Amino acid sequence: MPNEKSRQTVKELTELFSNSDLIVATKYAGLNVAQMNALRVAIKESGGDFRIAKNTLARIAADEAGKSNLKEVIEGPIGFLTSQGDPATAAKSIVTYATDNRIEIDMLGGVLGATALSAERVDELAKLPSREQLVAQVLAQMNAPVAGLVNVLSGNIRGLVTVLQRRAEQLGEPEPEAT
Repeated sequence: MPNEKSRQTVKELTELFSNSDLIVATKYAGLNVAQMNALRVAIKESGGDFRIAKNTLARIAADEAGKSNLKEVIEGPIGFLTSQGDPATAAKSIVTYATDNRIEIDMLGGVLGATALSAERVDELAKLPSREQLVAQVLAQMNAPVAGLVNVLSGNIRGLVTVLQRRAEQLGEPEPEAT
């Protein structure tokens, strides 16, 4: 018979899973309290959240949230990285933290929207540029042909201006003679 605390935890996890675009299951074994707190801060700065929950409660919450494919990776002591914003930034934050602090955090897999992600796919997601960087790259690519066209079209005008300027210099005042 579940107690009230378990019901409340399931309710909170269900809400968290339902509202998250990205959910990644990670093993956190081997982290001390200071490292865990620093990891949570790093993830929070990227717009994500890190939550540890009992596997049974997490499986129930995954079912209730409509993300039953998450249950496949729930095994052993794990924590959940969740993000409602840019998924690449959140995934990158945990990988960057682990790399910078020389600790091992194993990605087990996760869910992006309704799509199940393997551990390898989560790593690929973490290597992607952020949403802002991708938008900037697309805009730069769209701007490049226009800038090239402007340069080509302005080349003839620049040439004409140069010719007229040289001719004006020729017709201008004669240079004074040296005495």
